[in-house]
Amino acid sequence: MVTKDRIDELVTFINEEIKKKLGKKLDSAYLVGSYAQGKSSQSRPDINWLLIHKDPVEDESRWILGEILTDAIDKFLSYFTVRPELRPFKFSYPLKRGEDVFVNLSIVTNAPTPEEFKKKNRFIPEYVFEGFKSSRKLFYGRDILGELTFLVDKQSILTSAIEKIIDHKIQLDRVPLVYHLRKDIDLVFNEALTHGKNLVYFGVELVMSNKELKEKRFLEYFQDKERLIGIYQERLPEAFNLVRDIFEARDNYESWKTDKEKAKKIYLTASGFAGLLMSSFMRGVFNEK
Repeated sequence: MVTKDRIDELVTFINEEIKKKLGKKLDSAYLVGSYAQGKSSQSRPDINWLLIHKDPVEDESRWILGEILTDAIDKFLSYFTVRPELRPFKFSYPLKRGEDVFVNLSIVTNAPTPEEFKKKNRFIPEYVFEGFKSSRKLFYGRDILGELTFLVDKQSILTSAIEKIIDHKIQLDRVPLVYHLRKDIDLVFNEALTHGKNLVYFGVELVMSNKELKEKRFLEYFQDKERLIGIYQERLPEAFNLVRDIFEARDNYESWKTDKEKAKKIYLTASGFAGLLMSSFMRGVFNEK
């Protein structure tokens, strides 16, 4: 059964394993996101780590992380299924069906200067790093994120928009083609929901002005579901129902995930939202007026 105490026990276990088995290879290790802020969803717990590795990141380090996650899956299997997710490209197949706790470990490379750090780790956009920084909880090493300043402006958001949307849309297109649509419907539901949710967060930056982005106003919306849905109602009203449905699916994850019709609906909703973002971008809807 998923309880806060058991989730905290899982986090403590992974933290201690990271320090013990990877500590000499890391400069920093953080919890980031909603769990680090004490706001993790009880319906779909989602725990995120950021590890800043000494240069270079070794393949052995990734293998060690895999061993840590495997041990975590086995240790907590009688309570819930630990589900590693390396979003948006890699979703794990669960060892056992039941209640889920999702974990995501991002690993990046340290560098001598802030500009080199951002260049080496450009696969993570600066607005994502800013979200990590604002929610971070350091549990090992030096607070490197605290020493970095990330630039989030309209031009950088627009420059990455096509690639970001297409990455998610390609993954969404494959969802119903790679799973058994009777036996694996919970996996379809989860993967479609995850892509939809990530696109919703990205879309917040798209609808914001350059001034709002530089003031990091998007962080306020990430932490308040009602305000996040509201900004779509105000600035991209054709997306309002899609965004609302994505969050309704998240809030009802445990009870809806094995319902084929619900899974189909969230798949179509997430795909429709990706398409709407793309068409809106192509029409110049997100350009500064």
